[in-house]
Formats: sequence, structure tokens, C-alpha cells
Amino acid sequence: MSTSFDSYQPIGLQRHGPRARAQYRIRRETLVRILLSAIFYISLWRATGMWYGLPADFQEGVGKDPMPMRLLLMSLVPLIGLYCLLEPRRVVELLRSASPLVGIVCLCVFLSIAFSVSVTASLRALVAVALLTAGPLLYRARYGAVDTFESLAKFAIATAFINILYTAAFPRFAVMRGSYAGMVKGAFYHKNMLGQFSATNFILLLPALPMWRLRYYDLLRWAAMLLYLVLIVLAKSSTAIILLSIGVAVYYGMSWIQRFPGRIFRSFVVLLAFALLGFVVSVALMGVAQAIAESFGKDLTLSGRTNVWEQLLPLIYERPLSGWGFALFRQPDIMEQYVRLTWDAQSTHNTYIELALNMGIPATIIWTSFVVVRLVAKMTSSPLSQALAITKRKEVVIILLILIGAFTEAGMMLAPFILWPHTVIALSSLGPEFLSRFRKPTQAGAQHASG
Repeated sequence: MSTSFDSYQPIGLQRHGPRARAQYRIRRETLVRILLSAIFYISLWRATGMWYGLPADFQEGVGKDPMPMRLLLMSLVPLIGLYCLLEPRRVVELLRSASPLVGIVCLCVFLSIAFSVSVTASLRALVAVALLTAGPLLYRARYGAVDTFESLAKFAIATAFINILYTAAFPRFAVMRGSYAGMVKGAFYHKNMLGQFSATNFILLLPALPMWRLRYYDLLRWAAMLLYLVLIVLAKSSTAIILLSIGVAVYYGMSWIQRFPGRIFRSFVVLLAFALLGFVVSVALMGVAQAIAESFGKDLTLSGRTNVWEQLLPLIYERPLSGWGFALFRQPDIMEQYVRLTWDAQSTHNTYIELALNMGIPATIIWTSFVVVRLVAKMTSSPLSQALAITKRKEVVIILLILIGAFTEAGMMLAPFILWPHTVIALSSLGPEFLSRFRKPTQAGAQHASG
């Protein structure tokens, strides 16, 4: 017969167990934070493709994907694998919460690879897109929208200073030659990349909350915003200026829409706002855009692009269901086979045409529908806090700028380029109900962990 003395343990041993478990949780949380931060920032860096010594004339034939960029991409494989081992339950829940439309698009992608003209090239592109999707999405699922956008802002601040310093130190690489002589591209491969990246990050850096007192971080934020405006002007990117104007208007217009009560009424206001925005863009803004383009020595007729599109549209109808192969028409050598122009067209200059060529018309319609549905859902949502409301505005702006920019630029969606991590984060709809299934990582993280 046992007595109370049989289960006796010294007081020190009784206290040692909970303390050891607490220390283990702290060490584990620190490891996860470091690991996810590394995955997150490597994904952002690899997507931008920024590197030293990229050619000032993009027609020189130098590879757009230097070895350091390949190593960065491959480094994500063991890092993401390690995180999946540390938190398998969260990863499984993340996969289960994916939209059915995303699942259908994935099936269409695999179908396009099966019928691809170059299966190897399509598989390589799929791996790159998957890795650059997983990194930002895992970070977003772990720490919530507000914390993720703050981390994005830190990367944007660093990138602004890096590109200015790079341009000043290495103008022979940062200032373009050839047909784009004098236009600044910074550490990017092309000046249009710098322009789009700068316009989006300017919106991203808009103050999240009213500033009651000025901090050093706020000074850095405002300085980075000013530098991005300078970079847009130096790049002579008329598209970036138009996107910036639309983005700022939508950002502050969203604050007006979020004040209306009731989701149905907000949906009506959003529909009205879209109609008004379309009218303004088609009537008033086009005149301003033309003036801006003329100041840069350009025009908005899109004559060069339409010549490319006229040659590519018949190819869509040759393979309307499966396309020619995922990511195939992002390859310059493929473009050279099917497009004959006096100038060297290395891309489709239209993301929607590119998607239809790569994976077929049905997949393009489904993917675009998914993006538009997410955009409207975020515009009509009711955020739980002011910080989350402002984050929602930035998500809406990013998605809208991607949808608009996709009409004149290639690789804006489902491609391992520039703003894809931003797009993944903005499209994510993981809310408090997802984050509440798991223990909050830290007290600070609990305050920010929301959809």
C-alpha cells in the first residue's frame, strides 16, 4: 500500500520541470523566429533579383539569373524543410485552409507541365515559384498581417538606401545604356523593375498609425519614401508614376470606404468606386499619363507592345486548354522563336497573355477570378483594429496595382519576380481564427496576430 511518502520529490525537482519546459519553449520560439526571418528576407531578396554588376544594357545577352541568385533560391529548400519539421501541424493547417480555386489552378499548372514543350524549363519555374510562395506565406501564417507588413517595410527601407548608394557608387551598372540610355535601374535588371518596386514600396511605407511623437525609425521611413520618389523619376518610368498615383488615391479612398457600416453597403460603395475609378482613368487620368510619358520622351500608344500581342494571340488559340507549358513564354529564347520584330522582344509585355500562353485560358480565368474575389473581399471587410485596417488598405493597393500593371508588363503574377512575395502576402486571407488555433508566439506577436 502506497503512502504519500512514496511520491515525494524534493521541491527543487518539482520546480525544475516547468522552468525547463519554459526555457525550451523560449529557445524553440527564438529558433523559429530566426529561421522564418531568414526564409522571409531571402525570398524577398531573391524575388527582386538585385545583384552587383548586372548589365547596363539588358540586350547584351548576359544571364538574368546569376549564380548567387540560384544559390539564394536553393538555400530556401533546407530552411523551409527544417521549419516544416519544427511546426508540421501549422504547415498542414495552412495547406488545408487554401482556397479551392487555388487547388484548381495548381491542377491546371500540372496539366500544362505535362503537355509542356519543355518540361524541364516548366518544372524549374514551378520550383522557383513554389519556394518564393512558401517563404512569405509561412511568415504571414505565423505572425499575422500587421507584423508581416512591418517586416516588409524594413526590407523596403533598406532597399531604398541600397539602390541609391549602388547608383552613386557604380553608375556604369546602375544607369542604363542602349535604347534606355540615361535611365536608372539601380541594382535591378531593368529600369521598369525598379520603377514598379519603388511605386509599390512607397505605398507600403505610408505611416501605419498617427505619429504622436517622431522616432528615428519614422525619419528613416520618410527618408526612404523620398528616395523612392527620386528613384522613380531617375528611372523615367511613366508606368510607375501612374501606378503610384492610383495607389495613393486608392489607399486614402479605402479609409473612406471602411467607415461605412455593413458589408453589403460597403460592397455597393466599392462597386460604385470601381466605376468612378474606371471613368477617371479613361477620361482624365489618361491625359495626365500622356503628359507624363511625353516628359520622358515616350507615348502611351503601346505601339511596340501591340505588335507583340498581335503575334502572340493566335498562339493562345492553338493550345487554349493546357497552354504551351508553365512559364515557357518567360524564356527569351522561346519569345525569339514566335515573335518577329525590328526590336528584340524578350517578354510578352502582358501578364494575362503570358498566363494564357503558359497554362491555358481556363486556368487564367480561374486565377484572375480568385485574385479579384480576394480584392473585393478585402475591400469590404471589417478590420478589428486601426492597425489591421491600415494593413488591409495596403493589401488592397498591392493587389490592385498588380492587376493594373499586369496589362502592360509580364511576370506580374505566378512568376518568381520582383513583387511576387508582396502579392502572396496581400492575397493571404488567414485571419484570427487561423492564428487562434495555435499558441501565440510572444506577447508582442499576440497583439499583432490578426488577419
